Amino acid sequence: MILVADSGSTKCDWVISTLTGKQILATTTEGINPTILSENAIKNIISNNKDLKSYQSLITQVHFYGAGCGTKDADKKMKVLLKDFFENIVHIGIKEDVIAAIHATTAKPGIICILGTGSNCCFYDGINVHQKIPSLGYILSDEGSGNYIGKELLSAYFQKKMPKNISTWFEKEFNTDLNEVFKCVYHQQNPNKYLASFAEFAFRNKKEAFIAALLEKTIDGFIETYLIHYHEELQQHPVHFVGSIGFYAQDLITKKLHNKGYRANTFVKKPIDNLLKYITAQNCEAKN
Repeated sequence: MILVADSGSTKCDWVISTLTGKQILATTTEGINPTILSENAIKNIISNNKDLKSYQSLITQVHFYGAGCGTKDADKKMKVLLKDFFENIVHIGIKEDVIAAIHATTAKPGIICILGTGSNCCFYDGINVHQKIPSLGYILSDEGSGNYIGKELLSAYFQKKMPKNISTWFEKEFNTDLNEVFKCVYHQQNPNKYLASFAEFAFRNKKEAFIAALLEKTIDGFIETYLIHYHEELQQHPVHFVGSIGFYAQDLITKKLHNKGYRANTFVKKPIDNLLKYITAQNCEAKN
């Protein structure tokens, strides 16, 4: 059986299928980012999932796509952990999230953007991936991401820049004790997951002028930080977006790109189904 996983820092989608691509089950766990989580934390996330455990001895292929999987250390770490758990693996592949975004959206040249808990961008020429600006993570960068929206909302609330009515809604929905916020941001694992959890609030209240302006700033920040460096490629190729922030902000993104003469083509909220189709097709090609 085949196991395909697509992981961000917030959650990880898993699909188990036959070698021909017939889906057996789908499940979700907490996000697995090997650059942030310890080996024990990752082990616990995998082993505590009953669905994965019930197929533990039946999986022969694992294809894991994830945030933070673009380094040799992360690749080695994930391979060791997955091989230890799925005892009968004969093939295992670890790829970073930008590769998942490509495989889930297009086989043709295009600019691929990730807008989820974190943000990233690359150009795919049909064969190779070209990344002009590195992803600097939730502390140094992440413009356009859920993490970025969360930081903006929290800053606006505590700095008294948030309108009174929105502050009242914010207080009713979240724990706004500053000590608790500091604890979640500075002393717990996955602070980017915590920060991104505020993004849903923003989209639910996007008709409010303050929130609308914040979302515009978020998308403008992504365009000016990442997309602007692919100006030549954007003249010839479409842009594809993967992730919940890109999906829920697609009207705003389409408008912003259109005003600059660019084409927004695909918006994929959850790439896991498309990844399974891609892996199955690759397996068929390999047999032929």
